[in-house]
Amino acid sequence: MTTQQQDGSWSEPGSQQDWQQHYPPYTEQQQQQPVHGDQQAYGDHQAYGYQQPYTGQPYIPQQPNPAQQRYTRPYTGGSDAEYYVPEYTVVEPEPEPEPGYVLPEVPVSAWSVDNSRSAWISRGALLLILLVQAGLSFRLDGSAFPQEAKFLVSDGALSGPVAQLGLAGARALSLAWALGATALLFGATRLLFNARAGLAAAAMYSVLESTAFTGRYASLHSLSLFLLAAALWLLARTRQSGPAAVLLAAPFAALAPFAAYSAALYLPTLTVLAVLTAYRFRGAGAFVRGALFAVATGALCFVGVLLHGTPSGWNVQSDDSAVELLKESAQWGGVVLLVAVIGAVGFIRRARMGEMPWAEGSAPGAVRRSLLGLTMCATALLAPLYQAWLGNGSSLYIHVGFGLLFAVPMAGLGVSRMMGAHFRYPQIGIMIYVAALVIGMAQTGGLYRPPDSAAMVGALREVVDTKGAYLTDDPEISAYYLRAQTKPAQWHRAGQGAALTAEVKKDSYDVIALRADSVPEALRGNADYRLLAVLRPSDKDGGQEPYRIWVKR
Repeated sequence: MTTQQQDGSWSEPGSQQDWQQHYPPYTEQQQQQPVHGDQQAYGDHQAYGYQQPYTGQPYIPQQPNPAQQRYTRPYTGGSDAEYYVPEYTVVEPEPEPEPGYVLPEVPVSAWSVDNSRSAWISRGALLLILLVQAGLSFRLDGSAFPQEAKFLVSDGALSGPVAQLGLAGARALSLAWALGATALLFGATRLLFNARAGLAAAAMYSVLESTAFTGRYASLHSLSLFLLAAALWLLARTRQSGPAAVLLAAPFAALAPFAAYSAALYLPTLTVLAVLTAYRFRGAGAFVRGALFAVATGALCFVGVLLHGTPSGWNVQSDDSAVELLKESAQWGGVVLLVAVIGAVGFIRRARMGEMPWAEGSAPGAVRRSLLGLTMCATALLAPLYQAWLGNGSSLYIHVGFGLLFAVPMAGLGVSRMMGAHFRYPQIGIMIYVAALVIGMAQTGGLYRPPDSAAMVGALREVVDTKGAYLTDDPEISAYYLRAQTKPAQWHRAGQGAALTAEVKKDSYDVIALRADSVPEALRGNADYRLLAVLRPSDKDGGQEPYRIWVKR
């Protein structure tokens, strides 16, 4: 845009005439003026009142950079001390707040935090494990086994009150004891190692064949397991207390063999654990603790023998193959024992997992770790080796679970180690659990096959009374289900071969009920007895022999 000058001429903006009109040329007098402090401070960017010389280029004013802007006042010829200094206030920093959370001391062998939140998470996970265990036991159903029926008609000091509950009540009580044993096992493992190992141990123990079977079997085996688990938990709970505190565990350990004789095999293990669990905290005082536990448990067992006699069945010999018994034991508990050995080896090599390398705190020594791992793993072999030596496989599928109760804590630690720090490989733990679950379900389904005696009992109910004598293969079952019409003494066990022939020739039995594929020689063509019924089992119980009932003419 052009502008009109005073003489009437027009010029373009930014021309020499326009700049000379607004900005006079730089004079020599101005050039000789002294350079003051502001000019020295700012260099080419001159102080207040300074005018740039005309260079023939248009002047474009620039806005100052806020980051470089300084507050000054015009120079008045005074000293530098009279320069303006801006006022400011120093703000004191606020104190740092108190930390909302402090990490506790890290337990040995793995990372875990035992605060209220983690405790409730562990309880929730344990509840899910117990629900799975209850479901595995409830899926087993059927009429009473002969040993269950014998237990329910007994009047012993322990079995008598339980027998009053009936078959359903006794089985429910067995399940409650089995669930309690699993919960106590979790607590003991958590105290010895950490919560993660405790959950893994409870998960593996809950799906074992022996655990599911015992939880549905009306007997005192589950009570004996509960008592052993309670003693183990109390040993772990009192490991930092005085030696006398171990006496709390002695009554539970002493009572266990009177519920199931196989529990006596594990009293030495509890004595060793009484020492190993406390040695880290008590030193040589742990041996005093072990001695107190051994003396108290032995004294209570002696009193029990005086009052109720020696438990029967603990030294009965038979002719079962020792190799077959060991093979079956490996099938029922081999997976858990293998994982327990892996956990023991890892525990011996390193006390901690290294999830928190900076964590401080004492850890058990290598010798103690070795003894603890060896004791727990070797305990799983006691029942198989002892019964193989006796050649007696009676209830071995249940007794294996007693030894695994002590080996499973190491198995839980092994699962925790294989999953790695911070659950780096959770798929390994899942695979182990699923494998144990499938094996346990398959083995339990094959073993838990009670006789289909409902039809037999219904047929006998029409021909028995309180006066006759009866011969049968399963006198316990008949005595239990027909207890309202007969007395237990009226039922007699049938022999085999020549013994059965001699019993039939006596002609003293009013009813004979046998399980056999074919008619025995003693009753074939016998004029004194007539065949009443042939009762075959249902399809789901295939493989069992039919019941054949003969009635005296």
